[in-house]
Amino acid sequence: MTDNPWLIMMINMTIVFGVLIVLGILMVLIHAVDPTKKVQGKKKPVVAKPAPSAAASKRQEEEKVAAMAAVLALVQDEDDMIAAALSAAIAEHKRKMEPMNLPHHSF
Repeated sequence: MTDNPWLIMMINMTIVFGVLIVLGILMVLIHAVDPTKKVQGKKKPVVAKPAPSAAASKRQEEEKVAAMAAVLALVQDEDDMIAAALSAAIAEHKRKMEPMNLPHHSF
């Protein structure tokens, strides 16, 4: 039996890397003989769609811009509504908490 830590390390690392190599080879063999692998058929070529006309493209762009403007207006209105509801909730909370006369702590 040896007490040399370098020799023990080399033996351990040889065993570890040997096991890893064997597992890697086993994985390659399993992938090569995999019975559950689906058979890939020939892929059909993708047919390119014709380009839309300039008028249709312009109309689609206008519709997109209008939709974006509507969404932005809606979001702005929602933000205002949320801010108003939050302000009302804070005011209601303050109104309910004032009569309790809780001690104020200063840290």
